[in-house]
Amino acid sequence: MHRFEYKAYRRHFSGNFSNARESYATREGILIRLEDGDGRVGFGEVAPILGFGTESFATALGVVESFGQKFEVESVLPELGGYPCLIWAIESALRMIAEEGLWPELQKPWPICGLVTNLSDVADVEEKLKMHYQCLKFKIGKGSLLDELKALDRVIEMSDGKVSVRLDANGMLDYRLAVSWLERAAELPVEFIEQPLPRGSEVEMRRLAADFPTPLALDESVGSVDDLKRWRDDQWAGLYVIKPSISGSLGAMEQELESGAGDCVFSSSLESMVGTANAIGFAIRQEGSMRALGFGVESLFRDRNFGLDLGPFLQNGALPSSDTLESLWNLT
Repeated sequence: MHRFEYKAYRRHFSGNFSNARESYATREGILIRLEDGDGRVGFGEVAPILGFGTESFATALGVVESFGQKFEVESVLPELGGYPCLIWAIESALRMIAEEGLWPELQKPWPICGLVTNLSDVADVEEKLKMHYQCLKFKIGKGSLLDELKALDRVIEMSDGKVSVRLDANGMLDYRLAVSWLERAAELPVEFIEQPLPRGSEVEMRRLAADFPTPLALDESVGSVDDLKRWRDDQWAGLYVIKPSISGSLGAMEQELESGAGDCVFSSSLESMVGTANAIGFAIRQEGSMRALGFGVESLFRDRNFGLDLGPFLQNGALPSSDTLESLWNLT
């Protein structure tokens, strides 16, 4: 039996956060706190993203309101099949309890990919270059192709071509535009293009991947562990962008990755400190490539004390202690 508590939150972006699909003024989520019979505490976070097929904030809130102050985890989890973010939150809290709030150790600093939502935001690029980010991610498909290609050239020039670039279309390009981007990316230090075509267009993306040297990464197409299993079985040749917080069962995702799921990049779901720490802790436990972690997003938010500002590298000691998470909980 575990004691259960929850708190809903709403964070404001510094300005409207947008991609090629839509824009947002706020980020809503739910923090949960579990306590076992020995007084050990674990925290989790429900951070839904409807565009990835998760439950909504409202439906998740309705479920946690129905739980009561105590429940048997073993009886609750099997009933949450349609709530991947809630499953992840509960299993993350249980993992924190089991490991007594300790995070796995890094063998060396792990690069963080900084997000720049607007390719033409020269000031933001300059700031991140001064901070020595080795990898930057840009949203594309928001403006005209010509303007965005010119802006990308300017970024490459500013960084002397020494910074790895990721381009994220959020599935909003058509085939013709995707070809244009891949033609240009072949000449530049572009690590990969993320989800150029909509979810459901993987056959077309396979065709693109075969025709151009720049790798493609599935993002919206692999929102859940079941998606990852499906595309792995289908032998997708590119990368997978894994957002742990929306993927469903922590245990199932861990098992899938342990069996060799392919080239993965771990990425933020725009969580608070709680969700970010759990997602990164999960990433550290997985063996594989050290591609830059996609968690350089904290500058998007107005309230910087509620999240986790990691800088250009993840270092040992950067993830919050149980006491820090307890303090955050008490302030929420």
